[in-house]
Amino acid sequence: MKKLRNVVILLVITLLLTGCVKYNVNMEIRKDKSMNFEMIYAMNSSLLQGKDVFDEKELKEIKDKGFKVEKYDKDNMKGFTISREIKNIDYISSSDAKEYSLSAITKKGDQKVFKVKKGLFKNKYTANLKFDSSDSKMSNGNSNSQFREETDDDDLLIDSKDDDSDLDLDLDTDDSDLDLDTDDSDLDLDTDDYSSMMSGMDMSINVKLPYKALSNNATEVTNDGKDLKWNLTTSGAQSIDFEFELYNMTTIYICIALGVVLLVGVIVLIVVLVSKGKKKQPVVATE
Repeated sequence: MKKLRNVVILLVITLLLTGCVKYNVNMEIRKDKSMNFEMIYAMNSSLLQGKDVFDEKELKEIKDKGFKVEKYDKDNMKGFTISREIKNIDYISSSDAKEYSLSAITKKGDQKVFKVKKGLFKNKYTANLKFDSSDSKMSNGNSNSQFREETDDDDLLIDSKDDDSDLDLDLDTDDSDLDLDTDDSDLDLDTDDYSSMMSGMDMSINVKLPYKALSNNATEVTNDGKDLKWNLTTSGAQSIDFEFELYNMTTIYICIALGVVLLVGVIVLIVVLVSKGKKKQPVVATE
């Protein structure tokens, strides 16, 4: 019955995970360095059992950090949309920023998301973001959403000891009745089976840039390199890397203004000198 037990566990988890989690991160970075950040956390309403993805304490912490929180209820998925408008990404950038966990965006602590190399007319920004299952509420301590990325017997949250009574299955059959040519090694849940289960989820990170990215490891690149997408359900990506440049428009405007002032000054000086030259010309006497 051990073989049957493993097959049943695999089938149950596959059914549970199909279409049960929605985790979308959307970042839109604009030419003026402003950025709109949005996260969508949602789960199948049948799994929530009347509860919310976030409890009241978590929601308060999120709001206290300046995020706008709205209810998400679409296609039998319920959860929250968390968003925040950032006026200048330089506020969340530093010259020594390192790998940044996406879950930390809604938590207390340092909020340096980008590593920046500043120049006179433009800055270069590097993002090295980290994703793991806890970011998507797949493992948050609630019984209705405890899904694990590393799916061995202990991680499945099913009391599946070798004792057949643990499954409480009323099956008058033995292994020979099921044409299952398999052993424990066939249940490689950490690779192919896990990827199959994840394929039913909607989990992605999307970035819109004003200019073409200098480099990236996105799974999809469109709009001439300006739109980047990481499909987490198919790629299993855990490191989100991209690099881009933004112009320092304030510096550029100041330089243009100074140039205009200098040009006007030169023109005025020339006009004055020409005018003085005309006045100094001697009067020629006529007969």
